[in-house]
Amino acid sequence: MVMIVCFTVEVCTAMFDDTKFNSYDACYESSRSTVSYMQEIYPDSAGEVWCLTPEELAAYREYIDQGGEPQLTNPELPEPSLDT
Repeated sequence: MVMIVCFTVEVCTAMFDDTKFNSYDACYESSRSTVSYMQEIYPDSAGEVWCLTPEELAAYREYIDQGGEPQLTNPELPEPSLDT
């Protein structure tokens, strides 16, 4: 599982969870609680959770390790609140 969290459009990070799931559905079910937790902890952020095969996970980790930038597939972030 890969979690992409963006605090602004330019500031995103990839977090890797190396848990091995028996199926896509098992990963998806786990991702639901992960999404809820991340929304609670980082309410002004945007993010995605991807359930990838081991091969896809290795390829994406290599992309990031070689300087690739994590990005959302739909990069709409919440508007910042202005407190004056």
